[in-house]
Amino acid sequence: MAAKQGASTTTYSPRIIARTRPPIFKDFDLDWTRPDGRGFHQCRPALLQTGAVSSVSGSAYAEFGNTKVIVSVIGPRESKKATSYSDVGRLNCNVSYTIFAAPALGSQETDHKEYSSMLHKALEGVIMMETFQKTTVDVFALVLESGGSDLPVVISCASLALADAGIMMYDLITAVSVSCIGKSLMIDPVTEEEGCEDGSLMMTCMPSRNEVHSADYHW
Repeated sequence: MAAKQGASTTTYSPRIIARTRPPIFKDFDLDWTRPDGRGFHQCRPALLQTGAVSSVSGSAYAEFGNTKVIVSVIGPRESKKATSYSDVGRLNCNVSYTIFAAPALGSQETDHKEYSSMLHKALEGVIMMETFQKTTVDVFALVLESGGSDLPVVISCASLALADAGIMMYDLITAVSVSCIGKSLMIDPVTEEEGCEDGSLMMTCMPSRNEVHSADYHW
């Protein structure tokens, strides 16, 4: 519609809303250094290798800083617990620590039931369970040295071991943890950082499919 003669032309001016959310990092946070000298968003140097154990179906070794993990996969093999035919296979996961993994563990090798359950949860969604009916795949993870972020390293290492064993998967799975100390967020925390964190988040993802598989947080 044409404007009336003599009327001033109006223009739209967007309203600028000031953001009141405080920044995550402050000046004194940026001057703080991590125990190993990394930046807040830097992971530790990593070493990943398959075929670490020759006597099993598949295996892998992972080393993230001082965290060292070895995973062995046995199977698929006949499932002794299956009482009837099943269209999908069974997955058993066990995470344990050596007697020298960490001083706080005592003098005996320790099974970590919570980590075993979380490893099973992370892997069952990426393994094509229907490809080995009425059989079982066993995943044994052994933490040789505990240096922080143990579970994410175990999950990533287990994914490589499954691939080395020829187990059909939708994608490899990787994991990372983040610790929150005050208003600082640190990726791939070490033991000292985990001991004083205010909260933590562990996320698993399938990189080729660009999907977040699961997330677990403690606050």
